[in-house]
Amino acid sequence: MENDKRSETIEKLKKAGKEEFLKNGYQRASLRRICNSAGVTTGAFYFSFESKEALFKAILEPLVNQYEVMLGKLMKGEIENPGTGVDADKIMMQFLLAHREEAMIIMHGADGSCYENYHQRVEEFMRHSFAAYYRSQLGCEPDETLVRVLAKIRLEGAMAILDEDVDVEKKMYLTEKIGIHATGGTEKLIESLKKEVHR
Repeated sequence: MENDKRSETIEKLKKAGKEEFLKNGYQRASLRRICNSAGVTTGAFYFSFESKEALFKAILEPLVNQYEVMLGKLMKGEIENPGTGVDADKIMMQFLLAHREEAMIIMHGADGSCYENYHQRVEEFMRHSFAAYYRSQLGCEPDETLVRVLAKIRLEGAMAILDEDVDVEKKMYLTEKIGIHATGGTEKLIESLKKEVHR
C-alpha cells in the first residue's frame, strides 16, 4: 500500500514537473510550484527525488533513451536501404509528436540542466550517420563541413515542423514532402560528389 502511495506521488510530481518545465524551462522552474501543483509537501518531494535535476531526468531520460535507440535503427536502415529516408523521417516525427512536450522542453527549456546541450548530441549522432551514409555511397570520406551542415539542416527542419502551429495531419504532410525534397536533393548531391571523386 505504501509503495502504491509513493508511486502515485512520483507520478503526480512528474506530471506537475513536466507542466512547470514546459512553461518556465528548467532554470526558472520552481520546486514550490511543482509541489503545490502536485498537491504534495516539499518533504514528500525530497523523499521521491533528491533534486530538481533528478525529477527533470526522471521525466525525460526514458524518452531520450527510446529516441536514441529508434534513431540508431532508422539511420542504420537508411544506410542499408537508401530509399527509406522519407519513412524514417515520418517515424521520427510521429515519435516527436507523441512526446511533443518533452521534445519542446529538451530543445527550448533545458538550459542549466544535464540536457542543456542535448541538441548538439543529436546533431553529432546525425553527423556520424550522415558521414556513414555518404561514405557508403561514395566509397570515400565525405567532406566533414558538408556533412555537419546537412545534419544540422535535417534536425532544424524537424524542429521547425514541430514548432509550426498546425495540426498533426499537416505536420505529417510537411514531414513527408520535405523528406521527398531531401531525398531528391541527396541523390543529386551524391551524383555531383561522385563526379568530384572520379575527376
